[in-house]
Amino acid sequence: MVDLAILGLLRGQDLHGYELKKQINELLGARSKVSFGSLYPALARLERSGFVEVTDDLGRDTTQTGSNTPASGSLTGEIAAFRQRLSLNNRSRSHRDRRGRKVYAITARGQQHLHDLLARTDGDDRTFALRVAFCRYLKPEERLELFEHRRAELAASLTAYRRRGLGSRFDNYLRSLADHDTRSLANDLAWVDELIAQTRLEMEREDAGSAPSPLSPAPSNTAAPSLDLLGAARPTGGSQQ
Repeated sequence: MVDLAILGLLRGQDLHGYELKKQINELLGARSKVSFGSLYPALARLERSGFVEVTDDLGRDTTQTGSNTPASGSLTGEIAAFRQRLSLNNRSRSHRDRRGRKVYAITARGQQHLHDLLARTDGDDRTFALRVAFCRYLKPEERLELFEHRRAELAASLTAYRRRGLGSRFDNYLRSLADHDTRSLANDLAWVDELIAQTRLEMEREDAGSAPSPLSPAPSNTAAPSLDLLGAARPTGGSQQ
């Protein structure tokens, strides 16, 4: 799940670790949080795999760069060398104040890996919600396949819940919880039906040569939306995904 969130956000723009953590937690909402203890190992793993790369490391020590400039023997040369050393020292202090602010970018290989993660149909509710958040990077037919598979899973779960019934062994609280689960599944199913209808309409418009759908991929310099998707995606009254 963390890999999907990282790659999805970096697909929109380059980000440093602090901003990545902030935006991931905004996406996940109150139900789940990502700590630096899980974020940075994930970034290191993705970097080793060639899926992300560091574009700027503000923690580099540049104090040695140019510091061994040989003396020129002239006053002007000595003053220039002194100013260079002073500038490098000031820059180094500034870098140390912002240490660790590596800026990460997704690679071409990472974009392909993101596509593969988005197109998968396995995972839990949180993973599906993240796929919806970044599904603009899938083709319409791939989105439709993802949504229809999710609908089949929800429909099967809802049927099983309803067949199970509310036996006499349930007290009022267990019965209330079971009823809540059933209504949540029904709300989820209605939401996915809306996504399917929207995607089919989008495909019809594209076939007719109309303007691109709002779900088409955003420019690479546009940040992914920061929102509580897990809480906002469902109709009112449903539980959070």
